[in-house]
Amino acid sequence: MSILLTDDPRRDAVLLWLADHGVPAIAAPAATLARMVDATRRFASDELALLDTAQIALFAASTTGPLAVALGLAGLDADHSLQSIAPAVGAVDILFDHPNFAEHQGHDAMLDLPGGPLHRHVAAPPSGCWALNLALLSHNAGVVPGLAGQLPRAVFRLDLTVQERAEALVKHCEHTARDGFDRLTLINRRCDRGIEALAGLSRNARAREAWALIVAVGPLRRIQLARALGLSRAGADIQAHALARAGLVTLVAGGRIQPTQRQLIVEQPAILDDGPLALATAALDASMADIDRLLERSTRV
Repeated sequence: MSILLTDDPRRDAVLLWLADHGVPAIAAPAATLARMVDATRRFASDELALLDTAQIALFAASTTGPLAVALGLAGLDADHSLQSIAPAVGAVDILFDHPNFAEHQGHDAMLDLPGGPLHRHVAAPPSGCWALNLALLSHNAGVVPGLAGQLPRAVFRLDLTVQERAEALVKHCEHTARDGFDRLTLINRRCDRGIEALAGLSRNARAREAWALIVAVGPLRRIQLARALGLSRAGADIQAHALARAGLVTLVAGGRIQPTQRQLIVEQPAILDDGPLALATAALDASMADIDRLLERSTRV
């Protein structure tokens, strides 16, 4: 799902926190995305407390804890790939017994229905693993940030042995690294395709920047494109149509700009602007773009 087209309340909080606390390479794009979605909802006090606890654990991490020993971190060469997650592993060892980070087992439940009882498994609510993953991307963590989401919840599972947790961590890290590499390779290939398709445009055109943004984050709305590139609605409309003429995107109802490549299209949940009001929203957006053009023209005159 495109991060720009979901209304998950956690999205705003994560983007705003990373914009404030992330390393520069992460803070800048997080601030751009926060501006694009007009993010306003921040973490609650209890969530901020978890983040603070995670950051403190990262500073105090060592290679003498149970998980670090199971992974053999102390005996690895300095350039070994697992050394990049050593601070995170040390933090897991510190936080493992913390009540807000321990992952509990779910439980079986039974629903009484007219046709008979229905048995189902109810998963335990997630613990604070998300906070440690987020803290790893922070300049306050005192470590070189790795890939986002590099720690699986399994490392905090109370029902697993330390060896099982170590194996789950290594497997998850390998999967995350492989997915990250594949995604970057695909992004580069799609960017190259866009540059070729837009070769005839003026060097001053912003369509190349718009395409790079779409390749990175997926489908977005014209107003979000305008916020990201610092353009008016009219300016964003011009770039969107340039991409459409190049065959890179399709302009659909609700002001959405959607990539035409099948691999880029992401199924989105039903949202207001894609429902009965879609055409009205698109018409209003187009009218506002026309007004912006007239205002810009009158300013130049």
